Amino acid sequence: MRNILIFFLLLSVHICTAQYTKYNNTFTILRSNRIAFTSFTLVAPCPHSDDYQDIYNLDLTSAGKWNQQTIAENQNQYVELCMNAAQLSSIDKDFKVGYSFIFFPKTIEIDFSRFKNADGTWKDMPEYDTTTNDYKDNCKRSGEFVVPDNSIIKSLSDSLFEECGKNRLAYTEHCYNYVASNYKYLNPFTGLHTLSKILKDGGGDCGNLSSIYISLLRAKGIPARHVVAFAANNNFHVWAEFYIQDFGWVPVDVTYKNGNPRGNYFGRYNYNMVIVQKGAFMDYNLQNEGTKTLELLQTYYYWYWYSVYATLSVSQQVFLEKVENIDNIPLNRVEVSIPKTKKVLKNNRMLIEKGRKNYYYNGVLAP
Repeated sequence: MRNILIFFLLLSVHICTAQYTKYNNTFTILRSNRIAFTSFTLVAPCPHSDDYQDIYNLDLTSAGKWNQQTIAENQNQYVELCMNAAQLSSIDKDFKVGYSFIFFPKTIEIDFSRFKNADGTWKDMPEYDTTTNDYKDNCKRSGEFVVPDNSIIKSLSDSLFEECGKNRLAYTEHCYNYVASNYKYLNPFTGLHTLSKILKDGGGDCGNLSSIYISLLRAKGIPARHVVAFAANNNFHVWAEFYIQDFGWVPVDVTYKNGNPRGNYFGRYNYNMVIVQKGAFMDYNLQNEGTKTLELLQTYYYWYWYSVYATLSVSQQVFLEKVENIDNIPLNRVEVSIPKTKKVLKNNRMLIEKGRKNYYYNGVLAP
């Protein structure tokens, strides 16, 4: 009964209504002293058009100047606002920055007939080009969250792989059914946990159940990753997707399958959600001083840093407007902008200059 209730709660949030909606994302910055700051940096996700959604008319408005950036490894897009002492002292002590866009959800229902034999069994998986960075990035270990070489995952993957005749396409579906049936929905809204904790607890929430599935696929050399999204009421959801060579990414939702065992969420997507990130992490380079690994830009999470000569706080509000008369509005589709790609480091730690210059991460002093 609990799983059914969870499913219908999620279903009520995410089922696609296929209408144009304008998202207005506003940040309010409150400072105790207008001239006490030497720097302020704000980072937030920036959705773009893909198989799941169309994003139009991105409007960047701020007291400073937003920079629109793309991470080359996974094509995630974000905006950053970097303000120096002169800019900060020239505006009001309390100020607002923000951006807006028009969102239209899509649906996905993959026809797997090309990958199946006449009797309904799976054909062999097309061979991957294992030399590409995209393949390597989505098959490797991701911290303690996606661990394809975990001893339990390795043993389980070997067993499941044997059960489906070592057919990798059959294996992707077999793992989907296995994870949904054998792990529980636990600890919602507590963020990503380490894979070892998830396995010990016997389950987790949507992001953590997806971590099990992704780890199992990567253990057999199948590229897979998280998909992170938020809904209009600030609820969020995470599912997985895996890659088929020369075909594309396939959405897989083990959490929905767990809540509704009779449902089909393999190769299907029909949620009214804004996708903000693919993968679990984003390595962000703060003004060439070092890198901080930001985890899951979901629920419209954001990060900020500032110099510590006074106090500062940031609050966020997301307003939605139903877009009327869409045929009368010129639409400029937001695509991934590879030429604007920002090179980031890979050391996974923020290097903080000691002394008077410190930075805050989501309002908490960085270690």
